Amino acid sequence: MTQVRGDGEGATYFAKQLTVDKTKTEALRLLRRRISDRVFQALLADQADLGEPFNPLPETPMRLAAWHRSIKGIR
Repeated sequence: MTQVRGDGEGATYFAKQLTVDKTKTEALRLLRRRISDRVFQALLADQADLGEPFNPLPETPMRLAAWHRSIKGIR
């Protein structure tokens, strides 16, 4: 990962994980998890700025079918 090569937060976090007896694979997994958590938090913040509620559940086929019928005026 490019985060490990530089001198930034990623490299520092990776080195810290290695010093607490994590394997290289475990340290990389933890770094990827940390990055994905930050990306997810940024996405939530952007969505909150738009004033849209967060809905983690995908649309169900039944809900999509009902929506499709409603826009076509079919009941």
